[in-house]
Amino acid sequence: MTNLVMVMPYKAYLLAAKAEGFRVCAVWDPSLSSVMPTSPRDFPGYLEELRGIADRFLLTDFADQQKFSETLRRAVADFGADRLYHVGQEASMLPAYRVAEELHKEVNPSRAIENLNDKFAMRRLLAENGLSPVQFGYARHWREAAELLATFRLPVVVKPTELAGSRGVFLLEDESQLVQWGRVLDSYDYTGPVLIEEYLRGPEYSVESISSHGVHHVVGITVKSLGKPPLFVETGHLFPMPDSPRAKEISDLVVRFLTLSGYLTGPAHTEVIWTEHGPRLVESQARLAGDRIPNLVRIATGFDCNRAVFRALAGRPLGSVTAERCARVAYLTYPTGVLRAVRGLEAVRALDFVHELSFPFAVGDSIPPVVDSKTRHGYVVLHADSAGQADERVDRVRAMIEVDVDHEVPTGAGTS
Repeated sequence: MTNLVMVMPYKAYLLAAKAEGFRVCAVWDPSLSSVMPTSPRDFPGYLEELRGIADRFLLTDFADQQKFSETLRRAVADFGADRLYHVGQEASMLPAYRVAEELHKEVNPSRAIENLNDKFAMRRLLAENGLSPVQFGYARHWREAAELLATFRLPVVVKPTELAGSRGVFLLEDESQLVQWGRVLDSYDYTGPVLIEEYLRGPEYSVESISSHGVHHVVGITVKSLGKPPLFVETGHLFPMPDSPRAKEISDLVVRFLTLSGYLTGPAHTEVIWTEHGPRLVESQARLAGDRIPNLVRIATGFDCNRAVFRALAGRPLGSVTAERCARVAYLTYPTGVLRAVRGLEAVRALDFVHELSFPFAVGDSIPPVVDSKTRHGYVVLHADSAGQADERVDRVRAMIEVDVDHEVPTGAGTS
């Protein structure tokens, strides 16, 4: 098996696939500029870079279901593909897996992808099998959620079943906030189904895993930091969580879920909250983690998650994972308004413990409020010998960066 048709493979995936001996036909949507961690203006150049790496490169409209499916069928036939694979963003993943299943080129059954990526499908599967019990309700639209609230004790977490990246996740403390949440969903043009879930209190973690032909390998556990309610925007991550009975219980729960879901091969990113009753699953995705977490894994352990995805696909051993230090990503937050000046960026980049610094604004840009993972104001990735030292280093970085912001935003101003 050497020929892959891959839907929206990022640069790191393409390089890893090639390094592991695969030929890749890459399929992308030219409208998906939001995948860029820096400015969307860089997206056309990014696509051209991918074109130069891939063995074949196709563009199509993922939102046009008929065109998307036809493009994939044609790509599989023309490229002589052994498998049709998708480990990018969730929105187009299930349709791609359904085409793969139709052509008998799937890596996983489409039902397994639905069990991981669809929040309602996951909750239903867990409830049917008595695993990780959480009270939940389902509505076809946020306006229909009101009648379900009487069966819950407030506060509750409300979330869209088909969005990712913390978008639309909201802590509802009073029924009067339902319209406020609806406005959040409207801002994403989301009109789909929603979940109401009991509010799980406790520290949050994510389990990074790679499955190989039905065997689920836990790479490690990430300790997560969350922003203030009502929005649950993550503010940072620390990898790895040290070995402990709690860590083992969390890992065991995720492995049981992955087995139950029918997932066979590929990466998964599964979020868990440790409650007073033990670990409870929050959600999962059939892809590597976002938020630079694969980079944290590499910095802390030397393990390359991208290469491991394709080693698993080829049926080769993944390699061992041993942490030599910890790694941290911290998201930066600044006052909203028009940026007039910024100082200290190059000094931060010169620090020997800093691996990445992102500040996606230029003078004259508007710094928006943080409402989801896409509107955060940049980040720093660093290493440390301990969690405490990582906190100290994040504080040092934040103190070194100074911004001058004009809080009076001119009409029509926006991030360029």
